Formats: sequence, structure tokens, C-alpha cells
Amino acid sequence: MCGADLRGAALMGADLRHADAYGADLSGADLTGADLSHANLTGVDLSHAHLTGANLTDAT
Repeated sequence: MCGADLRGAALMGADLRHADAYGADLSGADLTGADLSHANLTGVDLSHAHLTGANLTDAT
């Protein structure tokens, strides 16, 4: 998932625990209810992303 272009992606409820999303573009993505706990979000673009109910516990 490193550097992936996921602009506007529908990722509602996705299980992304421990994902390495380094440098990914998630701008405008719908991450409502997604589990991003322990994920590497270094350099990730989350501008205008929908994060309602998303779990970001221990994400870096």
C-alpha cells in the first residue's frame, strides 16, 4: 500500500490494521469506520478524507 493512489476510494469499514501506507494518497477517501490501528500513516495525504468512527489507535 506504500505510495498507493487511493484518492476518493470507498474504504468504509476496511480492516487496515498494521497497514504500511507510507506516502499513500487517501485524499477524499471514505474511511468511515475503518480500522487503521497500528498503521504507518507517515506522509499519507488524508486531506478531505472522511474519518468518522475510524480507529486510529497507535497509528503513526
